[in-house]
Amino acid sequence: MNDPDATETDDAAVTTEAASGGPRRAKRWQRILSVVLLVVGFILVPLSAIAIWSHNQLTNTDRYVDTVSPLADNKDIQQTVAAVAVSALFENADVPQRIESALPKRANFLGEPLATAMRTYATNVTEKLLASSQFQKLWDGVNRRAHNQLVALLTDDSSKAHGAVTLDNGQVQLDLGSVVKQVQAKLVGAGLTFLQNVNVPPVSTTIDIINTEGLADARSYLSILDTLAWVLPFLMIACLVAAALVVPTRRRATIRAAIVLTAACAFTLVLIAIGRSLYLDAATSPHVSKDSASAVFDILVRNLRYGLIVLGVVGIVIALVAYFVGPSAPAVKARALASAGVSGARRKAGEHGYESNAFERWVAAHRRGLELTVAGIAVLALILWNRPGLGVVLFLLVVALILVGFIEFFARGATPEPVDEPTAA
Repeated sequence: MNDPDATETDDAAVTTEAASGGPRRAKRWQRILSVVLLVVGFILVPLSAIAIWSHNQLTNTDRYVDTVSPLADNKDIQQTVAAVAVSALFENADVPQRIESALPKRANFLGEPLATAMRTYATNVTEKLLASSQFQKLWDGVNRRAHNQLVALLTDDSSKAHGAVTLDNGQVQLDLGSVVKQVQAKLVGAGLTFLQNVNVPPVSTTIDIINTEGLADARSYLSILDTLAWVLPFLMIACLVAAALVVPTRRRATIRAAIVLTAACAFTLVLIAIGRSLYLDAATSPHVSKDSASAVFDILVRNLRYGLIVLGVVGIVIALVAYFVGPSAPAVKARALASAGVSGARRKAGEHGYESNAFERWVAAHRRGLELTVAGIAVLALILWNRPGLGVVLFLLVVALILVGFIEFFARGATPEPVDEPTAA
């Protein structure tokens, strides 16, 4: 049997609308202002995401190293680094000339083939070294040292720009001198002793990690976004929230704002995909293959992509919650099922001796405020969580639903459950 109190609150909005002749219509200026706020919020979503991402990469060395660290495990990057290291050593060692001077004149024609064979062997040894954990530590160390120089280059701070990173016509070049030294020691230990005393100039030990002519121009925009990294997100949230509050039909406006948030996240992901295509078209360098450039781009923006996906899921969750608290038939049916479940649990508890008490009466008196508090805490936890993922979003949602269920459970105890009267035979 259904509990009359269980549906009283759920149908309150419908009853109010029926008594007043339907939902209040928004005034023209309210509708216009709401649309303008939604448009501004939509625009601020990609700007906020990019600003936060660039700020995190520029100001936090640990986060930057965490971002680029997976590049050390990428086979394309390993092959590119191996090619740079082996080329630097062999070109400065003049291997063919060394071989020809060690062979009889009649066998000088073997110089080039033997040099090629040695180079292939050296490349194989180097790639094995780069696939080990030793290279991972070297790579992290190089990028940690280079971070300050990269920040200096992107912010035009020339006083700090001397180091492991250079910027030339949009090409960000990372100095792999320490990696080349480790490769040199490994190859000497593998039998290529003629490489022991080879001196490699710094110009031969660089690798292009970013190659795009637009980067130099982008530095000014990065500086602006870095300054606004904490302003834009709050403006974005304020616009979307205000768009829902400025009109009388706030539940529907909340659904619209949540849909706009999700759509803006999807739009930003499309922009990233377009940017990736343009970047790869511009990444033409003898030292950087298309596969390496693709790996660099994908790994650098992976946190940005994931954050946008999480934010889009949050928008979907908000839209669903707003929908299921409304007067539509599916929403009413879903709430009725949930209400029946809570009422059933409360009756079972009563059958086992659990009685109504002062705490339950207090919960019943403050039920709506407690439920809003739970929702607010869940949103605050999501905002303060360090790089939340989809699992975190689902976890907070489940915890919030469980807490709301407990609130409803205790609130039902303040009102005695109706008892079915026996019917005459």
